[in-house]
Amino acid sequence: MADEFEISNGPVRGKVVLLRIKGRLDTLSASQLLHRCAAVRNAGHDLVLNLSAVSFIASSGIGALLALAEEFREENACVRLTALSPAVESVIKLLNLDQFLTIDASEDDSLTALEARDAA
Repeated sequence: MADEFEISNGPVRGKVVLLRIKGRLDTLSASQLLHRCAAVRNAGHDLVLNLSAVSFIASSGIGALLALAEEFREENACVRLTALSPAVESVIKLLNLDQFLTIDASEDDSLTALEARDAA
């Protein structure tokens, strides 16, 4: 199935973990994402979520992204979203959520920003 939900690991740089998300981010997959990201947060890492292959995002997916941003912030860690797919970007812009979510154009931009933050 083309829209099957997948989370794959990208490179880890220092205390920054990169996860690449693919498929539909809906109620079922949002809970999977939250569970996977909780392990990253509990390990004391920052997180970059590449959303370039997300074909659809439901309100539960948006809720999960906002919850992750808040949960990581409470632990003095960061979540950065990168390479938004057109489906994700249109919803985030429509709802004006870019003021609550940190978004970068590329994985390298996100990783560089977090590495600089951790070095400071």
